[in-house]
Amino acid sequence: MSGPGGEHVWAGPEPSAVPAALSALASTFTLAMDRPVATRRVWLDSADWRLYRKGLALTATATADSDEATLELVGADGATVTAGPDTLGWPRLLAGLPDQLQPYLEPVLGVRALLPVVQATGTSVVGRLLDAEDKTVLRLVHDRPATIAGSNDRLPGRLWLIPVRGYAAVDARAARIVQRAGLVREDRCGYPAALRAAGLDPDAIPPPVIQPDLPAGVAVARVLLSFLDEMEAVWDGTVRDVDIEFLHDFRVAVRRSRSAVKLLGDVLPPALVAWAAPQLKWLGDLTTPSRDLDVQLQELPSLTTRLTSGRPEDLEPLVLHLTRLRTGERRTLVRGLRSGRFERWRARWRAWLEELAVWDGRPRVGPTAAELGVERLVGTDRRVLRRGSRITPGSPAEDLHDLRKRCKELRYLLEIFTPLLDPADARGAVKELKTLQDVLGTFQDREAQREAIYALATDMMARGDTSARTMLAMGEIAARLLEDQHSARAQYAARFERFAQPSVQRRMARLKRPDTRPTEAATTASTTGPAR
Repeated sequence: MSGPGGEHVWAGPEPSAVPAALSALASTFTLAMDRPVATRRVWLDSADWRLYRKGLALTATATADSDEATLELVGADGATVTAGPDTLGWPRLLAGLPDQLQPYLEPVLGVRALLPVVQATGTSVVGRLLDAEDKTVLRLVHDRPATIAGSNDRLPGRLWLIPVRGYAAVDARAARIVQRAGLVREDRCGYPAALRAAGLDPDAIPPPVIQPDLPAGVAVARVLLSFLDEMEAVWDGTVRDVDIEFLHDFRVAVRRSRSAVKLLGDVLPPALVAWAAPQLKWLGDLTTPSRDLDVQLQELPSLTTRLTSGRPEDLEPLVLHLTRLRTGERRTLVRGLRSGRFERWRARWRAWLEELAVWDGRPRVGPTAAELGVERLVGTDRRVLRRGSRITPGSPAEDLHDLRKRCKELRYLLEIFTPLLDPADARGAVKELKTLQDVLGTFQDREAQREAIYALATDMMARGDTSARTMLAMGEIAARLLEDQHSARAQYAARFERFAQPSVQRRMARLKRPDTRPTEAATTASTTGPAR
């Protein structure tokens, strides 16, 4: 990126602050201002705020009557890189961005797409400060207060002071003048201010879904509602194929819902569980093929780099074949997610859960959320320990696959009941469990990917659209996957021993003893009856 260039950005709390500063400058210098130009500025980020988290800001700025935008990426240090004119729309993946931006955004964005986050429309006025000889000694830009799309708030006006070579003293003097006029230095990118004006806060911590004194059934219904909210939040991005992480997030919410129904569903009405379980399985089956192909296409470049006898171009037919398969599976996925069956399930699931999630403070019947968490964490952790301890070097692969499922269930329970647990102990428990999950996941994933390679080879040979070189390269990829699987299998004993060691299990035991004392509100409700 290029350096900051000495530009300073100033803003004030009131709409009149920048005009007042301009008047103060005009009292000392000759101020020449051009005609206002209507502008449109869009701040871009990924759905999970990757640029914001790294202190980056990317804007697309255009005049109101033009489709050509200038892209500007501002780093955390104020350094910038610009590209344009740009005429493509959004969302857009990394490969669709100008070459100048890609090196800086690739390690941040990965597979995620850039989306419009905030759009501001307003006017901008370019001006100059002139000395007694009418020479330009300082350039400036007045961004007037802008309207934020979808918000009643406005983006405050800003004043850019852009130094001219050889007139550093003028720049310093102008800065003192606008500061005395009530302006303060502001972040050059303007992204935080734009987010505030739009009512967005990426750092906001949502309130916990459950509390320890809630009736268990109410708590589980609220958890399932939160998972449904997650599905609905990423539904559009999944259907439109904005990036592959939308489908991944959708599937995670489905898997969590299935696990919650399986592990905690006995506190819900039996009829609901009997209806919901097969519906959630249908969603899992519907989304699996597309996600599997996404993963295969995503991991193929790294596997290709490990070829020794084959060449990267030998696998191009495989990439084309996977892409064709993905296109077909995507059609099936989209039809399913746009179907009447999905909409009926979504509406009925939400209505039923919303009814169950209401608690009016009446005396509880049955366990509390905290008591349910204790019981299920104890039982699931014991199952993991019991099954893991039985695995030997001669155990079949199915035993490791089954243990991975039990570990996933324990992980989901830890995530569900995190609001009721000590944060430090919960983080430590998840960290230790994740090390075990990683090796089990690699073992199973490499086996599944190897079987997929064999199936793809058979399919490609039957179609007659492959060559001996491609088959040999695919065989080499399969051999590398087998090496990874064997390596993961060799690591299992040490990883499980680490998870099962007394210090980790003591941490797990502390998780299973949350504070189950009723809150003041719960105590009042249980003694005085329902609120009116």
